[in-house]
Amino acid sequence: MIKKIINIVRKKILESKSYSIFILKNNFDFLIKKIFEEINEIIISLQKYKIYKNCYNRYFLIKEICDLLYHIIIFIIYNNFSLFEIEKEFFRRTRISGKKEKKNR
Repeated sequence: MIKKIINIVRKKILESKSYSIFILKNNFDFLIKKIFEEINEIIISLQKYKIYKNCYNRYFLIKEICDLLYHIIIFIIYNNFSLFEIEKEFFRRTRISGKKEKKNR
């Protein structure tokens, strides 16, 4: 699924007026700011969803999660990380406990 999403974003980057290309042409600080902004919006949406558990608030929480994933994918592309590197790290983590992994950082 992540591979499919990254391919969609990469295709959008080819469009000269896309938001993706706008982000990639701006500096790294802009992208980081956007990621933190999306995290904050997820927190706000999550708080509303916890209070008013309805499909309307669930929908906005899902939208904010998508926004964060999008900006993280742009971050991956910006830094030229490969999916292989990310998958390799996920696989490495499946072989050890979370506590042990954090302790070894």
